[in-house]
Amino acid sequence: MRSRFGWIAWAFAALVLAVGVGACGGDDDDSGGSESSSAASGPESLKGQTVRLWIMPNGPDPKNDIDKLLEPFTAKTGIKVDTEVVGWDVQQDRIRNAAVSGEGPDITQAGTTQVPFFAALQGFEDLSGRVEDIGGEAAYPEGVWTTTQMAGQDGIWAVPWFTEARAIYYRKDVLKKAGVDEATAFADWDAMTATLQAIKDKVPGIEPFGSPGKKAFDLVHHVMPFVWDAGGAELTEDNTKSAIASPEAAEGVGYFADLLQKGLYDKSQLQRDGTQVENQFKGGRIAVWIGGPWTYASVSRTDDENWVPEARKNVGIAPMPSAPGGDEAYTFVGGSNLMMFKSAKNKDAAWEVMKFMSTDDFQTKYAELLGMFPSRDEPQKAIAAKDPGYESWYEAIQQGRTYAPIPQWAQIENAYKAHFGNVLDAAGGVGGRDYSADYLDSELQAAAKEADALLAQSAGG
Repeated sequence: MRSRFGWIAWAFAALVLAVGVGACGGDDDDSGGSESSSAASGPESLKGQTVRLWIMPNGPDPKNDIDKLLEPFTAKTGIKVDTEVVGWDVQQDRIRNAAVSGEGPDITQAGTTQVPFFAALQGFEDLSGRVEDIGGEAAYPEGVWTTTQMAGQDGIWAVPWFTEARAIYYRKDVLKKAGVDEATAFADWDAMTATLQAIKDKVPGIEPFGSPGKKAFDLVHHVMPFVWDAGGAELTEDNTKSAIASPEAAEGVGYFADLLQKGLYDKSQLQRDGTQVENQFKGGRIAVWIGGPWTYASVSRTDDENWVPEARKNVGIAPMPSAPGGDEAYTFVGGSNLMMFKSAKNKDAAWEVMKFMSTDDFQTKYAELLGMFPSRDEPQKAIAAKDPGYESWYEAIQQGRTYAPIPQWAQIENAYKAHFGNVLDAAGGVGGRDYSADYLDSELQAAAKEADALLAQSAGG
């Protein structure tokens, strides 16, 4: 899924940078994982070939960042990589047009939730026969590997590249003042509600919780974990109908909305987008927030002036809560993958590039630049072992889920976002609507109706 790369960090904290070397063997000849030397041992006949690669604006200096990390690959193999940065505002159209026309690069970056849409165009290479070169399914968390597939069609259509997920940010000092134990503060929904209530009652001058409304591109990522916790889903198991109006889904969305009704969720945050709410947390105005790893990476950045000192030195991270009595505490897992066009002029050389970009070493170093997580399991473990904040993300990713891998998902997500936004506005007293269980049900029924209409369309529609 597309992320707000303009605000993510140049680098992880220095400690994570050290992990990037230590976890991956420390030199270019042993970059970690069984696939680490694959690029160096590529066929001699590939020397001198050029592979064209499209990436999106990943970070402040995307082309120079990726080109620098690819230099050792070219030095070893003689395969050149011609990188082009394609804006997020045009990338879907450009990738689609290249897949249909057969005129494009060899490899492209794609958001994880875009993979099924692009795969349905039948312009991309099935990588099933190649992925064991990079460890296959066993090398990645389940939720990450799921993003390489398309429902109803055999094949592996992408390689995971970098990963992001959602977790709970909280102020350690505020929880202490409220008399709340960090270890159990967000264990489940009841614990989270009690934590927010304690903050409201005992810590004046700061709002307990804040989260963006319909202005946030990722609103659905914040709400769906609660739906999953309650036993709900975005679609039926066969992906033919919406499941968002089920009683379980209503329970999950309703929990989120009830925080507004109880005065534990600052309703003014509904008028802000995700970055603005992030800055409210950094600025000390809210005590608890749901966000991605790039914000944690910015804690050590002195050039990020949005942080006030008390917030900067008291950041705590917890996995998302489970439903009361539930065994699972889900989070959304997204990020970006790599796909190879069927029309690629140099498929073997392109695969050598993709293998190199899939090594533990490359993924760790690139994730450092973005404030993201590597997609591979081993470098994720290495980072988690060195930093308790990243350990919380690692735990969250193990319970991570993504959305149904269908071509129509982006449109369905937009429909859900609009109706989730309406529910939150009503619960927060915004927009003149009266919130009730009936209102919640009517919005979810409307969202389901729109989704069903989209599902009835052809895959390319």
